[in-house]
Amino acid sequence: MKFTILLVSGALSFAPGLHATQAQSGSAPPDSASTTNIASSDSTASADTIAAGVPQRDVFDVLKHDILRRPEKPPGAAKPHTGLRWSILPTLSYNPVYGVAVGAMLSGTGQRGGPAGRYSALSISGNYSSTGQIQAQVRGDMFTSGGNYLVKADFRYLDTNRKTWGLGPFSTDQEKYPMSFRMSRLYATVYRRAMGPVFFGLGFHYDEFNQIVDERAAKGEETPFTIYSGGALSRTVASGVSLNLLGDTRDNVVNPSSGYYVSTSYRDYLTETGSNANWRELWLELRLYTKLPRTARNVLGFWLYAWNTSDKPPYLNLPSTGWDTNGRGARGYLHGRIRGEDQLYAETEYRRVLTANGLLGAVAFANMISTKEPATGTFGDPDIAGGVGLRFKLNKHSNANLCIDHGWGLNGSQSWILAMNEAF
Repeated sequence: MKFTILLVSGALSFAPGLHATQAQSGSAPPDSASTTNIASSDSTASADTIAAGVPQRDVFDVLKHDILRRPEKPPGAAKPHTGLRWSILPTLSYNPVYGVAVGAMLSGTGQRGGPAGRYSALSISGNYSSTGQIQAQVRGDMFTSGGNYLVKADFRYLDTNRKTWGLGPFSTDQEKYPMSFRMSRLYATVYRRAMGPVFFGLGFHYDEFNQIVDERAAKGEETPFTIYSGGALSRTVASGVSLNLLGDTRDNVVNPSSGYYVSTSYRDYLTETGSNANWRELWLELRLYTKLPRTARNVLGFWLYAWNTSDKPPYLNLPSTGWDTNGRGARGYLHGRIRGEDQLYAETEYRRVLTANGLLGAVAFANMISTKEPATGTFGDPDIAGGVGLRFKLNKHSNANLCIDHGWGLNGSQSWILAMNEAF
């Protein structure tokens, strides 16, 4: 039985009059590519703020007014704010793979260019675990003041130890193959608005896995990594350029209640740009949100993605559970548990508000992932999972939640996640 737990604690904000914003992917432990999204400090969550005339509350209201007995401000007392609000967020996490990890994050979120501007976010974070594993990350989505250009950045350093299970769908026959490596990532994409919410972009993507140690291969065994790679490689580099399409009509980037998000990225990794070999990658993603019932605050969300590669990418660059953009896919399975040349993913989640003041909520979710069989070159039977979770309103202004999820997969696979914000 395997468990994954992410804990995040505390927040100190540089935005007077508002609560701390929230943790982003930088608060993720070394066993996660990125487990949370960036919050905006003010958002279209205003509909919740006046729902049924009940003043909305969050965990900081409980701390300040119920525990510390500070007087509450009347509704509407907070002044509108534009520009980035900065917060310091201490982080704490635990996972059987790396032990206890502690760290901190500096996060800036808000509207640039006035109240009509698009929300921008930037996060700088790092943590260190009791087993000596390290993660550092800079991640952001920054709009220009006019909203016509968007820069998406994802820079990471990861020094980790973890297991792999070979290629193909989930199977109880798969053995564990411990590996360690250091990953350096540099992703940067510049988008230009084409029309309405649609942007086109050009990007550069660089992944270097260095000091790779396949423990069983080092003992003379043949492993899935050495078979696929043609030997016990100690370093791989993937470097290439991309064409990108983005469409986003979500009413809230942190906790959407309506709209859609569409992302397409075609990446060409080339030896001319420093890659070990020429190969290609295609990422297609769709997220949809609707209120259910329409007159309520409860939300039904759908998440679909296709992650396809060709011409033999490096083993550690292959599509794998937990390595999606935000690192929250396939709840119910361990990070890296299912890996293959191509993957198809689908998830639905129902999000229900439990209290009129918005402080408490709950979710139920179900997902499935289909992975290409290495022997046949066709997709195997989907690996299904599902689970439930609780929500505690962390920031009533951004509608950001503190999430506690428990997922169940096949044959006793499980995962516990405590994180900031929704999985998608």
